[in-house]
Amino acid sequence: MNMHSIRTTDDLSGFLRNAHTRKAAIEFADDIAYELGLEMVRVLRGVEIRALARSKETKDIPANDLRSFGSADLIIESRDGKDETCYVAVEVSFTANGRDTRRAIRNAGFMSRFTGKRTYSVVTGLRKVEVIQKAIASGEVYWYHLSPEALDVD
Repeated sequence: MNMHSIRTTDDLSGFLRNAHTRKAAIEFADDIAYELGLEMVRVLRGVEIRALARSKETKDIPANDLRSFGSADLIIESRDGKDETCYVAVEVSFTANGRDTRRAIRNAGFMSRFTGKRTYSVVTGLRKVEVIQKAIASGEVYWYHLSPEALDVD
């Protein structure tokens, strides 16, 4: 087996692991909202997220950022204690890292900009790297831990 096929196998394994983790996060979307003191209304579909980005003035936003936002891992429409609509922008990884944190914060900013509503940023996964602890401690992003049981295959 050559190095290229090993790297490809590792890449595929990571892709499948993250896809499975994302599916688990969607299943627990109501709990993510609940832990923020919110009530989940629904999970936005990708087509809805992309439509939001297209409905506003976005010339100042790099095309790559808009494309990345359009494929956000999870956006949850919720209601707060005052029955106001708000959103939760969630980035999902098996092991959450700085890139996930930056994307969650960026996507929350885009949702606030496009909807005029408060948006919370969340990273979720089974593990997190130490570098994101500062953003969590500051309240810039919320950490939601997915338990290993959340990834159990039925």
